[in-house]
Amino acid sequence: MDGEASTSPGAVSGADRWAAPDLRRFVAVVTGANRGAGRGIARVLGKCGATVYVTGRSRAGRTSTRAGEDVSLSETARMVSALGGTGIAVEVDHAVDAEVEVLFTKVQHEQGKLDILVNNAWGGYSVNDGTLDEPFWLQPMLRFDRMWTVGVRSNVVATRLGLPLLLEADRGLVVNTTLMFSDLARDIGALIGEGPADLDKPPSETHAGCALFYRTVKLAINQMTLYMAKDLAWNGHRVAMIALSPGFMRTEAIMEEVGTDAQRWQTKPILQGTESTELAGRGVAALATDHDLLARSGQTLSTRSLAREYGYSDVDGRLPS
Repeated sequence: MDGEASTSPGAVSGADRWAAPDLRRFVAVVTGANRGAGRGIARVLGKCGATVYVTGRSRAGRTSTRAGEDVSLSETARMVSALGGTGIAVEVDHAVDAEVEVLFTKVQHEQGKLDILVNNAWGGYSVNDGTLDEPFWLQPMLRFDRMWTVGVRSNVVATRLGLPLLLEADRGLVVNTTLMFSDLARDIGALIGEGPADLDKPPSETHAGCALFYRTVKLAINQMTLYMAKDLAWNGHRVAMIALSPGFMRTEAIMEEVGTDAQRWQTKPILQGTESTELAGRGVAALATDHDLLARSGQTLSTRSLAREYGYSDVDGRLPS
């Protein structure tokens, strides 16, 4: 898919340039934290000392990838605790509102407040029927339905239910993981009726049908973030809404597909320009401790631009370009 982040490797500093901020008084919920960006964000918050509730669906019968990574929810919670935080696993299907309500009731009972909510649950990759390269009219609607239900609607539900707890904190942060589209500028004229649509096919675009579903959902998340931010600001609430766009990440699924793991990924040329899943977590931690956070509410930001702005590296010492 088209994204904001560059695939250039960035400069190598030779040392990790990041100091974990103190989040020991913070309570966070990270949805979709079995693996990928959700796990990376939870790990970083744990290293900062936060109490982190991690959610996801049960992965009964499969708790590891071919490369050996344990992708169970309990393993994410264990990682958070081992890094210095408090990890609490709560099994939640974010397509089921009642289960989400139970989650926030538990947080209310045990903590009485919430400082950070990361909406990362995603249902878009659960339909694997070989049609990703087909035009939209040959795509199964189930793919779109799952992207929308656990991707857009689930973010609204979690934010609605988490908001009373966020208001109990001095200020709150909600992060919706998404994608920033660098090519959107060329389509603005068509979208607002002031220019022709660019209908030429980019050389890199292959998944036309899936791109329609995927981009519609991700753009909806970005727009939703903006209007949630407006509603909160207009009502005088100190809760910031941010859409956060990672680049090409070394998730467990990507490394499994490429045939490598977290220790040997540098041997794969295709992964040389990638970022760790923890880079997104560093972005969340930086935002959470930014005194001017509320001024950023409603924005869609990239993980790499945040790293450059706040002056930290990725975990391997590379400075994002």
